Amino acid sequence: MIQLWLGDRSINNISLAFTSVWRYTGFNFLIFLGAIQSVSPEIYEAAQIDGASRWDEFKYIIVPSIKNIIFLNIILGISGSLSVFDIPYIMTGGSNGTMTFVIQTINTAFKYNKTGLASAMAVILLIIVVVVTLIQRYAVRERKEG
Repeated sequence: MIQLWLGDRSINNISLAFTSVWRYTGFNFLIFLGAIQSVSPEIYEAAQIDGASRWDEFKYIIVPSIKNIIFLNIILGISGSLSVFDIPYIMTGGSNGTMTFVIQTINTAFKYNKTGLASAMAVILLIIVVVVTLIQRYAVRERKEG
């Protein structure tokens, strides 16, 4: 039996999500690798002298040192997921239950020739992304102060 990864409504969005994860894995790997390499080697050496295990190094040195990068990736991931367009549009064209808000906005503008409504939709999406980003930044700021 042939599995229709994009034709089966019960798994097509999961297939698109895995495609997106695969696409951004390299980017996230490089960002985290650069952040981890920016931690001073003397800190690792001091931790090893004090008898810290690898888990302790990760928990008490690496994670606090790259906390800003972690939160940046969370903000980019959530903002990107709100405005996802390319993967569903290329793979399914928004059919079979994979229509996103951005694809609907593009269809409204160019397929149905309602550019005013599409512009309003784009402004609403911008407002949603800005509000979610501000909420995330506020939550991160609260965690730093607390």
